[in-house]
Amino acid sequence: MPRKISYILAFELGLGVLALALALIFDLQPWLRFDFAHAQWLIGVVATLPMVLGLFALGLVRARWIDELQQFMREVVVPMFAGARWWMLMLVALAAGIGEELLFRGVIQDGLSDRVGPGFGLLAAALLFGLVHAMSRAYVLLATLAGLYLGLLYLWTENLLVVILVHFLYDWIALQVYVGRHRNGPSQPAADEEQITL
Repeated sequence: MPRKISYILAFELGLGVLALALALIFDLQPWLRFDFAHAQWLIGVVATLPMVLGLFALGLVRARWIDELQQFMREVVVPMFAGARWWMLMLVALAAGIGEELLFRGVIQDGLSDRVGPGFGLLAAALLFGLVHAMSRAYVLLATLAGLYLGLLYLWTENLLVVILVHFLYDWIALQVYVGRHRNGPSQPAADEEQITL
């Protein structure tokens, strides 16, 4: 496995470990927020569709900020995954889904919701989620919107499995499409190409 992929996996899983440590410190129990019923898996798959559609819809928008985002993806993100096989991308997406959702929804959103209120918990977790993805102003905005979507989904389902599944599927699809295009084709983006991972 390429060293960069190992570092990314370690970082994402480290967020999960951090989440569990914070949960113990602040007397939270995110591990109780998992419902593995068949219907919950279906909700997770269906709830991924709006994010994936949004991903491809961005590719239809012609704007300078999107061009800058595409350039960042080509120059920074794609080289990080050079040589990665499909299963490595899947592991990275799964680690991101587990680590980030345990931290941002299971600990930050839940912890603040219990102490200050669900609206504040939702907004704070989404904003922090956006700031952690501070690769550009546009990326912060898109990640914050994704954080709001995932946070609302979590409020609705009260199930960490659902938001982990949505995050994982979205990232895996985005990585497969974006990295795959650049692996097999020229370095210049296609006209409809704007895939952003979170």
